[in-house]
Amino acid sequence: MLRPWTYAHEIIHRFKNVSSVDYLIRALKEAYPHAATLEEIANRKAIPIREPFQGAAIGPFRVLAPTRARYLDLIVNSDRTPDAKEGPAKSLLRSTFGAALTKAAKAVASLAKAAWGVEVFSSEDISAENKMSVIQYARLCNKRILLTADAGIESFSEAAGYAPFAGLVLPGIDRFQGPHHGSRRNVSTEMLDQWLGPRVGSKPAKGQETFTAVISSAKADKDHPRKSVIRGLVHRGAKVIATEGRDIRTQWNAPERAGWTAVEGEDYPEEQEQ
Repeated sequence: MLRPWTYAHEIIHRFKNVSSVDYLIRALKEAYPHAATLEEIANRKAIPIREPFQGAAIGPFRVLAPTRARYLDLIVNSDRTPDAKEGPAKSLLRSTFGAALTKAAKAVASLAKAAWGVEVFSSEDISAENKMSVIQYARLCNKRILLTADAGIESFSEAAGYAPFAGLVLPGIDRFQGPHHGSRRNVSTEMLDQWLGPRVGSKPAKGQETFTAVISSAKADKDHPRKSVIRGLVHRGAKVIATEGRDIRTQWNAPERAGWTAVEGEDYPEEQEQ
């Protein structure tokens, strides 16, 4: 688990008007209250807590990102934490990101028809907290599995650089967890090409998909997953499955379970967000 306050003594010199490590620890715990609560529960139950930085092993999974150094930078530059000594740049980041969020919240997504293979993603930045997301890889039953949480372009780039050291040759993933509920700010054409391969010539026939992409999305959220993201995944041969309030399991060469049936993939959207 990532716990920003455990690094307070290392990064205190990077914050202006902060001279006490104890104060910074309190400030970081207040900034990340859910993580602080999880830490308390783990300590109470004597559950070991380990750092999920690049190269770490979590069961059969290997952490591809973030690196420790980039994570510390993200803590310092987050708009949740005290102002850094490089304040003007951080203030600009904060105001720019806040304005982008406000604009995004007010905007009504416009849809337009698009031909096969055409992709439009967002160039808007994501939060420092999303960039902190842990990307994990494992090979189970000879299937390559990638868990991405809320990671974005920067994280995927860092993870790709480490992939060979984890025994992963790109492109090629068999089970891909689409990041951040299918947000189009977290992927790009270049990133999808690097991880999943180039666009294929036409939509794969049912049952002929080359990999499975699973996106965790709330049924009440009509905007996610984004149509552009579903398109981008299908362009590379995916069967796309959105949870939409359902429990989803994936299996390979395993016995059937009573009450569980095959899931239909998402339809290919003929239009996408502009």
